[in-house]
Amino acid sequence: MSALRVPTPWEAEAADWIAWARTAGHDVFAYYAPSFFTDIVPSPRGLTLEIGCGEGRVLRELTTRHHRAVGIDAAPTLLRAAVGADARPAHAVADAAALPFADATFGTVVAYNSLQTMAVFPDMARAVEEAARVLEPSGHLCVCVAHPMTDLGRMPPQAARAEGSAEWAYFERQRADGTVVKDGLTMTFHGWTYTLEDYARAIESAGMRIERLLEPRPSEEQVAARPGLSKWREMPLFLFVRAVKAEPGI
Repeated sequence: MSALRVPTPWEAEAADWIAWARTAGHDVFAYYAPSFFTDIVPSPRGLTLEIGCGEGRVLRELTTRHHRAVGIDAAPTLLRAAVGADARPAHAVADAAALPFADATFGTVVAYNSLQTMAVFPDMARAVEEAARVLEPSGHLCVCVAHPMTDLGRMPPQAARAEGSAEWAYFERQRADGTVVKDGLTMTFHGWTYTLEDYARAIESAGMRIERLLEPRPSEEQVAARPGLSKWREMPLFLFVRAVKAEPGI
């Protein structure tokens, strides 16, 4: 088992995240995840790895969909919660940027809202490289991240920009930490801003190519059921990507 090189800030948020993720209505997982599993994640093939599995809800869904799943997370408290909720998948405390698995072990690797939450900025690209290493040839990396436009909208305006320059610093890599309070629960999110090019270059540099890219929107029916989703029909909240690992010699 590889040692964790940098402590994850998510260990300190573990109790809050477990409560948040397991309280209905506190986020939009129920509205976006079904599309991710049907439009991005392929049919089960060998073993499926989830990097950054947190308290386990994606891992549980993968298992329900007949994937032989393995989940890793750098936060031990979150991993214990995942095991307590469903012990069927294998679980391990591990660093996504230094995976403790042999090359070509998995048919699919899933990263659901984890790539932007790395403790150190360069670790996003390292995690993508590691995902490619442990994938079998023609295996798939399936990614959901906060859309770069969403991160941009959350950042405060820069105080002293030159006349005529953009109000928001899209190309500046910044921390994107923030605290949300809703219905008596408080959750502090940690992460980094990345551009679309950052993600595309990481995938390309790791020897994979993008096979599908989606900017999912809530349906009109979903907005009718939860009006707060209406703004996400006008700008993207998430980015879905499926990348495939090249066959040898291609």
